[in-house]
Amino acid sequence: MIRVLGTKRILMLVFLIAINVALATSVYLFLIPQEVKKRTELNQLRNKVAGVRGDINRMLVEFDQLALQQNRYEKLKERGFFYNQDRRQAQIVLESIQKQAGVVAAVANIQAGASEDNAEAQKAEYKILSSPMKIHVEAIDPVDIYRYVYLLDNFFPGHIMIQDVRMERAGEVTGPVLRGIASGSNPVLVQADLNITWRTMVPQSEVIDKTNPTGTNP
Repeated sequence: MIRVLGTKRILMLVFLIAINVALATSVYLFLIPQEVKKRTELNQLRNKVAGVRGDINRMLVEFDQLALQQNRYEKLKERGFFYNQDRRQAQIVLESIQKQAGVVAAVANIQAGASEDNAEAQKAEYKILSSPMKIHVEAIDPVDIYRYVYLLDNFFPGHIMIQDVRMERAGEVTGPVLRGIASGSNPVLVQADLNITWRTMVPQSEVIDKTNPTGTNP
């Protein structure tokens, strides 16, 4: 066989076989572990990218929620929810609501306010100021009282919680009553009593402690 192939050819084959063995060994000992390592690193990078995408999506949701909360804050601010309870301003608004509702009369009694502790408000150094209100409304038609309640709920400054509404007939529709309506004397046919809680959120520094009316440190 040596005579057929020749010594040089045999040595060349042996050399080539040795190279192939060396290459195969390097593949198994170096390239395959490197491939496994790179795949592991690639998976880690993919996980990081997925994590970053998740963070971005969460931030986008938070931004949308923040924008919505900002919009709600601006609306509450416009409604006077973040201001102290100004009785004079409240009286002006009540007079305007009375005229727009078309009721015959509306007498409001706003009692002294009291601060309420609220965990969320405390985080912003605010307190909830709550004042009970009683309003006696007189009208010709029940629809006028419903309109009054609607306007009160939507346009009175701050947050209004209507506890109950008690409405009753105050007169019967008779000939003299109809003549009185025609003449513009506005006879009272229905009346209602409203029990309401008026709330606003004010800075703690503006809340006067009942035990310390001056608001100064003892």
